[in-house]
Amino acid sequence: MKFNKLSNDFVEKTRDLQEVLEDKGRGYSVAEITYNDLTFAVPLRSNLEVDSKGKPKKIGGAPTSFVADIQIGENGEKFHRGLDFQKALLISDKESDFGNEYPLSDNKQKTTINDNEYEILKQFKRYVNSYVRAHQKDLPYKQQFYRSTLQNYHDELDAHKKEVKIMVKKKRTIVKPDDE
Repeated sequence: MKFNKLSNDFVEKTRDLQEVLEDKGRGYSVAEITYNDLTFAVPLRSNLEVDSKGKPKKIGGAPTSFVADIQIGENGEKFHRGLDFQKALLISDKESDFGNEYPLSDNKQKTTINDNEYEILKQFKRYVNSYVRAHQKDLPYKQQFYRSTLQNYHDELDAHKKEVKIMVKKKRTIVKPDDE
């Protein structure tokens, strides 16, 4: 999997989008994921949201992140590190949107992510598909995606509410004449 930093121009261009992570001056590294001919920048984060069992939170059956490892803080607090699907950004021009290639320095995290690339792609696909389906069909759990940056890309994802056409089949009864 390829890791990059986002360019300063891209960070500035996306600053006002809904739910975008705030750049605290150090930039943040992202994994490059391509799905449906769209390239996404999925940020590496050090404090992912997990359930009581330490598993990634799910929305509509789809995981919201991929946990690569767990770090223990000074006070014994656990930090789940990995990829945050909820904060994925759509990349329109790799040349200008990505800055430098980012050599992930944490070998354990890098190895876990690279060893699980197929699983990560599968989970990210489930997350995007769940998001799109929830918005197209106006499913009850769509409100749980309120933290997702995908809300900025409805046109690109074709995530607009679809009209549902209900087709009613008429039941035909075949009447056979009595045999006399």
